[in-house]
Amino acid sequence: MRSGISAHVRLVALVLAAAAAVSRPAAADDRQECLNGSKETAAATIAACTRAIERGDYDDGDLSNLYHHRGYSWSWTSLSDRVDRALKDYTDAIRLEPKAVSSLLNRSHIYNQRHDYDRTIADVNRAFESGLSDYGKRVGYGERGYAYQAKGDNDRAIADYTDSIQLNANNYVALTARGSAYHAKGDLDRAIADYDQVIALYPKYALAYYNRCLVYREKGDLDRAIADCSQAIALCPQYRDAYYYRGYAYQAKGDVDLAITDYDQIIALDPKDRDAHSSRATAYLSRGDFRRAIADFGQEQVLLWLATIVLLAAIGWLCSRTGVHARRRWSGRTMIEVREQQIADMQHRNAALERIALALEKHSSG
Repeated sequence: MRSGISAHVRLVALVLAAAAAVSRPAAADDRQECLNGSKETAAATIAACTRAIERGDYDDGDLSNLYHHRGYSWSWTSLSDRVDRALKDYTDAIRLEPKAVSSLLNRSHIYNQRHDYDRTIADVNRAFESGLSDYGKRVGYGERGYAYQAKGDNDRAIADYTDSIQLNANNYVALTARGSAYHAKGDLDRAIADYDQVIALYPKYALAYYNRCLVYREKGDLDRAIADCSQAIALCPQYRDAYYYRGYAYQAKGDVDLAITDYDQIIALDPKDRDAHSSRATAYLSRGDFRRAIADFGQEQVLLWLATIVLLAAIGWLCSRTGVHARRRWSGRTMIEVREQQIADMQHRNAALERIALALEKHSSG
């Protein structure tokens, strides 16, 4: 009997040993699959990370690394809560390993996306204190510079972008960001210099042309603004903002038809773009096309304007009457001249009102 029990015990022990031998390689395989995952295998990678995390074979730095890789893998999915999941995993990774610099930098990026700039800056500072490679420093400078710029601290943003550029002179992202910070600070020539350098490095980078267009517009150099926006549009034919500011520049130069053509392009891309409709209506008004202006503005806006014009005309008339009564000592000839001028002004306003009202009436009936 005892020998039968002993044989049974030995058999159980062998089974358990075999199971352990199978589970250890399986755990190791899950860890490797988690660490070596790719976008093409996102679901399998996340599943492997989850199995490795839940198995309980790892702790501290190793477990932190698994959380980090699963956190990054969420970005490869189309899940609506993928950012929330990534944030939680990075936070768990940092809890297990406070010097997990990759998780700190990735979490800082999420905080930037969520406009939580103070937390971004805090995470990047912790990453720098923990020690970063040159690549990590460039990432950190970029994230922290963005946060500083969003907070309106352009000087600190410029300092971070400059440190990043010193690590890599061809860092066109940092150069573009620094140009934007210089522009926000009002240092237009330095902004242009940075955009010039970006364009020299990457002549097909549409954003650099568009950003430089904005600086030239602010400097009043409308021809260069038009040229840069045109280049941005040539590189990216659906660049709505480039059409908008080129239209603005055309309109400022008096090229109303070209401005309207650009506003047409924006509205074709987005029929609900209110800024484009408003700008096109203003352009139509400047050339006396009231009917089309009304169509863009909308009847409610036009009626409000008509009421405002009538009110201002009434106030002007009352003020002029008060002025005439206050100057009774004037000669009869001067008073007659004043009245004639008032009548002429009133007729001019009435004519304008009639034209707008006629256009509104036609628009309503058409």
